[in-house]
Amino acid sequence: MLRRCAVGKDSFLSYSDGMLAKSRLYIASGFVCVALGVAGIPLPLLPTTPFLLLAAFCFARGNERWHRWLMTHPVLSPYILAFRDKRGLTPSQKWRIAGLVTLTLMVTGAFAPIYGKALALVIWTTTILYLYFSPSAKSH
Repeated sequence: MLRRCAVGKDSFLSYSDGMLAKSRLYIASGFVCVALGVAGIPLPLLPTTPFLLLAAFCFARGNERWHRWLMTHPVLSPYILAFRDKRGLTPSQKWRIAGLVTLTLMVTGAFAPIYGKALALVIWTTTILYLYFSPSAKSH
């Protein structure tokens, strides 16, 4: 909550200690989520979009400057905007995801016991089916 502070004839608005701590917690959480979202871009089993959405939520409550940075970032904002506008993934994003999932699960399957190979096959099949049947956004 903002409070008015008086210093001589001048007065200014400042955050109370509780609001400042809350704002810093949101900003720190936002950066953790951005880091996890960025890590999820090349790692197929770590989701990118949910972490970036959570980062946008945290930044919106913590600091408008960081929220604006995230929403205008050339690499990260398309994930958030596609979700917000309900456009879906672009075909190039789908191909990248399919390729990375296939590569990762082939490596996993090569070193896993039989039940691990079966689980990798189930994960691969459901991912490919989801990508195939989900609506595609127009490429930018």
